[in-house]
Amino acid sequence: MKKNLFWMILIYKVPAEPSTLRVRAWRKIKDMGALYLQQSVAIYPKIKHLVEKFSDLVAEIRASEGEALLFEVINLSGEEEEALIFKFNEQRNLEYRELMDKCEDFFAEIKKETERQNFTFAELEENDEELDKLSRWYEKIKERDFFEASMRQKAEEMLARCREMFFEFAQTVYKKEGTM
Repeated sequence: MKKNLFWMILIYKVPAEPSTLRVRAWRKIKDMGALYLQQSVAIYPKIKHLVEKFSDLVAEIRASEGEALLFEVINLSGEEEEALIFKFNEQRNLEYRELMDKCEDFFAEIKKETERQNFTFAELEENDEELDKLSRWYEKIKERDFFEASMRQKAEEMLARCREMFFEFAQTVYKKEGTM
């Protein structure tokens, strides 16, 4: 089903040296959620905040003696648009799965510390930092999940479960330490 979206294509070339520019460009493009069509060619939906970020990247590449062109694509066939959306969702689902794997690690850590009765403030702080890291990671994925990938809801539910487990663990720590 065609959504009649507008798309932007970035084609760029950066100097071979220093390699940090190439890595920085690649990282920024991936962080913004664009889809690489091939080396140095990326596509993304025309969304205001992305257009601004990609314009900044183009300026950065050009300032570093590289080349960069942005093209607007206004008429993709329904089939092509569906294929692109599928690929975008595939990328996000991979990220959500990786996040869910880390949520499983979080569950195992809380379970292990509970079984060991290791209810200390140090352990609480460590798990709080891990939960914060998982939450920030989820928000980054969600920000580039332009088409609501199928794994999004499950990842959100697992993160909610992490928060519940952490809250229960924290309550036990506070009781043991006599602060409740």
